Amino acid sequence: MQHIDLLSPAKINLYLDVLRRRSDGYHDIVTVFEKIDLCDRLTFDLSDKGLEVTTNTSELSCDEKNLVFKASSLLMDTYGIEKGARIHIDKRIPIAAGLGGGSSNAATALLGLCRLWNITIKYEELIELGKKMGADVPFFISNNAYAIGRGRGDDIMALESSLAIWHLIIYSSIKVLTKDIYKEATLNLTAKKPDVRILLRAIEQGDLHGLKTHLYNSLEPIVAKKVADIGRIKKFIKNEGYNGMMVTGSGPTIFVLTLNRKEAEGLKDKVDDFLASELGKDDWKIFVAKTIEQHKQPGI
Repeated sequence: MQHIDLLSPAKINLYLDVLRRRSDGYHDIVTVFEKIDLCDRLTFDLSDKGLEVTTNTSELSCDEKNLVFKASSLLMDTYGIEKGARIHIDKRIPIAAGLGGGSSNAATALLGLCRLWNITIKYEELIELGKKMGADVPFFISNNAYAIGRGRGDDIMALESSLAIWHLIIYSSIKVLTKDIYKEATLNLTAKKPDVRILLRAIEQGDLHGLKTHLYNSLEPIVAKKVADIGRIKKFIKNEGYNGMMVTGSGPTIFVLTLNRKEAEGLKDKVDDFLASELGKDDWKIFVAKTIEQHKQPGI
């Protein structure tokens, strides 16, 4: 195979609880992931030797700092690959928004290059390579739309569910660094919080109401302090009658659970008007997305 074209989906965290700081500098967490159909597109072309990464945005470096380049180099070194590849990243997922774009790209690079270079690899081996690239990467290697992550978030257990959720996604051009948010995380193990087991059951049973009432992110208060408009936007949405919303990951993106596409698009129009009239700035962008369909997953 000389050319491969794959989608690289974004994620949201329906649940995120930071448990403790680890000796390796990471944190032990419990998180529930959902892949959404906001996707980058990665194309892979076989070359004689070496790696070349290009992209459609100046925000992203294409050298050794790029996660796609790192993942490709890791795969090449691990399996002694002598062929090369040209990889293009068509970015649609906002950068540094808590949507996992970089991790998704790294996972998609591993999956795409295994096909391009005809590498026979077990799923467990690919997951171990993914862990070396980042805590979210194993989730994007897995072929399920939902999963629970433990440890650093890279100990993945896939969830079987046919639940497709329509979301309003509201993200800010204000960048917040994940490491800075986690650095300020307060570990309050006695705090009252939703039971993740109930949320998992709601996903498996397709219970949208149960899902809405058990969303949780222990990092949201920290993110909301750094990006003050989060509170104002969430208050407006709540006053419109929606209570299933949360900051995803280390933010500053907000997602809202809605019943269907029509409801999501109707809310989008209202939030658009609110941002224009009340905030009067272009820091925030809005789009509608839904749970990604299973057949659109790259997989192995």
